[in-house]
Amino acid sequence: MSDALSPEVARIIATFRVDRWKAHRHLFPHRHRFHGRDVASAGFHPEMVTDFWSPHLHSQCIAFRGSAKSTLGEEDIALAACYRTFHNIVILGSSETRASERLQAVAYELKNNEFIIRLFGVQSGNVWTQTKIVTTGDVCIQALGRDQDIRGMKFLDYRPDFVFVDDFEDKDNVQTPEGRERTLRWFLAEFLPACAPGCKIRIRATPMDAESVPMQLQRAGWPTKTYPIVTGDPDADNECPTWPEGYDLKWIRERRRLYERLGAIATWEREYLCRATGGADMPFKPEQMRIVPQIKTWQAVYGMIDPARTTGRKSASTGWAVWSWIRNRLVVWGADAQLLLPDEIVALGFEISERFDPVWLGVEEDGLEQFLLQPFRQEMVKRGIMIPLRGMRAPKSKLDFIRGLQPFFLAHEVEFAQELPALKEQLLNFPRGRIDAPNALAYSMLMRPGLPIYENFVHEHIVEAPEYARDRPLVLVANASPAMTVAALVQLRDGHLVVLADWVREGAPGTEAAHIYNEAMVVADSYRIGAPSRPQKWADMLKMASPDALVHRRQAPSWIVPPWHADKYQGVGLMQAIRAIPSEARLGGEETKGRLVFAKQLGTMVRGMPAVEIGTNAKWVLRALSGGYTRAMVRGRLQDLAEEGPYRLLMEAIEAFVGMARAGRGDEEQDENYSYDRDGRRYKSAMPARKERR
Repeated sequence: MSDALSPEVARIIATFRVDRWKAHRHLFPHRHRFHGRDVASAGFHPEMVTDFWSPHLHSQCIAFRGSAKSTLGEEDIALAACYRTFHNIVILGSSETRASERLQAVAYELKNNEFIIRLFGVQSGNVWTQTKIVTTGDVCIQALGRDQDIRGMKFLDYRPDFVFVDDFEDKDNVQTPEGRERTLRWFLAEFLPACAPGCKIRIRATPMDAESVPMQLQRAGWPTKTYPIVTGDPDADNECPTWPEGYDLKWIRERRRLYERLGAIATWEREYLCRATGGADMPFKPEQMRIVPQIKTWQAVYGMIDPARTTGRKSASTGWAVWSWIRNRLVVWGADAQLLLPDEIVALGFEISERFDPVWLGVEEDGLEQFLLQPFRQEMVKRGIMIPLRGMRAPKSKLDFIRGLQPFFLAHEVEFAQELPALKEQLLNFPRGRIDAPNALAYSMLMRPGLPIYENFVHEHIVEAPEYARDRPLVLVANASPAMTVAALVQLRDGHLVVLADWVREGAPGTEAAHIYNEAMVVADSYRIGAPSRPQKWADMLKMASPDALVHRRQAPSWIVPPWHADKYQGVGLMQAIRAIPSEARLGGEETKGRLVFAKQLGTMVRGMPAVEIGTNAKWVLRALSGGYTRAMVRGRLQDLAEEGPYRLLMEAIEAFVGMARAGRGDEEQDENYSYDRDGRRYKSAMPARKERR
């Protein structure tokens, strides 16, 4: 600093000493341009300058990328050299190269800034290198990289009395606990002891991990100020940019959406919101999102809809997912998340049912009971289609619920059958941002099917258009509960069981049995050969051309129901509804016996063909055998009986028919004295054989 100063220069220097922010604006106006244009400074910029010159020994400012934190620090260091505030200043960076970049920016201003030269004179001294400069006022400024040896680093008799730390961590050392520990140990055990007593340290950083050194220092009580790029809730209307002249709200939202689409919301929050996260906070990784193209055929499919109640900016989106469990693999066929109105959610349910034919389509119980149940029912009546809906209780903690998927992704047991951008985006951003699609997929843990009643059902049992004998009778096997009526149109011929179609209707038998019967008459028919009716008068009989010719007569299907429907105390009116059509209703055999027979039939071949053929129109039977007809799980214990619902009703009707048909065969096995326990297990009885009455 010149010894002989004019009064005007002395006044300006004195003013700048008191008002450091004014010094910045007047000495470095060329450095305060933003992308080549003049913009107003952010409100936090003067705060950073004040923090630099505060009397605190230690402090740090954590700010978003592009906040000008390094720029302001370089200017403050140049001012400190001009005012000779410190003797030995150290700029600490992640490497010597990075630190020297900061030093060269300071050196350029000291050497070329005409305002500085006019006020303080020439500053460039004899030592002026890439990593060390000494001003004419004997102020030394050195550049130092992390992990460099600092012991004994002095200038004249001065140890470092001011340290400016600028992002001294990088992605390589911060990725592992060992790297972070090594950096902290070097900072505490080598760097700080090498500084002079009373040395001031100012840290400027954008955090790279929850366990990075700045975050650990903050938790240890180091004075810290944080400046994110925006404050407020992104899903609300109260967002406020911290530097609106540099980064307005439109730019912020567009950039955030870009990071969301790329599944990098954690990177956005780290670089722009100063919220660092550890690896454990991001359970799903890009390499775990495996796409294995495959075509859905006969696999048991399950679906889940997580409905949103509203569709505003503050609303959650409606997430859905459809999947299959194939051995230990979770195959995801489809998933998405959208803002949908209630009627659109109902339409989505029917679209999923049509595209994927799920065994069960789950809906969170709250949403189902509050505003979806009645619209779904009305639409099912309107379309004449019944969807296998299942109410699912919402989890207490959605985040923990979704984290339950992580072991399957980690073990590479999850496969996407196609590109699923919404699901992938939300998984990679989890637990931030929207999580509705992952939440729907997490129900795959709860909706995993139990042990199937029939384990030998295979693709060969499915026939596009099964053949049946038109000269043989067709049978409607039926079952019912007070609120549901089910039936299947079957035929048994030459050891083959053919299932042509099925019906599952919500409603009592009194109203639904006649509708099922009429539809079955259209689906398929059979005929019987008989003599034509003869006139009673002899003269009319003589006029007949061939009185003994046989004619085909259409034969209506008969009904067979499980035997318990004959019990006047247990029956639900199914037999009465059938007789009211009018039609014939007979009692089938015991379901437990029929279950054993049907299981054997599934594994039997007759003349090179499966003994059981199920048409593609019998969707409920197909879903039952592929995964819907399973043993119930009660409080974590597998039960012997099947789970309640339409699949059990329908399969018990088929089992009653098969059991009756088997009982009428009269083979050797029937002649032996076998009996069955209450769970359907067969044993040879010592009691005298008794004939069953029909």
